[in-house]
Amino acid sequence: MDTHRQSNGLLTFLEHYWFLGIAVSALVASQLLSFFSRLTGTPWIWCYAVALVVAGVGVTLIFYAKLPLYRQRRFLTFGSGALPESRRAFYRWGYRCAIFAVALLLCLFLSRP
Repeated sequence: MDTHRQSNGLLTFLEHYWFLGIAVSALVASQLLSFFSRLTGTPWIWCYAVALVVAGVGVTLIFYAKLPLYRQRRFLTFGSGALPESRRAFYRWGYRCAIFAVALLLCLFLSRP
């Protein structure tokens, strides 16, 4: 047995067990679809409120990250390249929150009226 072999970790795992990842992804997707399709009433309102709060947090983080640029009167910059290094993490987390909120709101379209 070769014990001095170099391993690629995740790459080696995916080479041999890719079907397990697909099966787990399908199971999670079916559970989420089932959850959102049966969502009505007060839980739907709470889910909507959570999505709006997360979207608000995301917009606030993006605004905070771009504040130095706004003070320089640079309003139309895209991406994190023009941002100071210390603010780039806020910018990225802001977009992550916004994307999560949009995905959650799109999932709420699956619910029954």
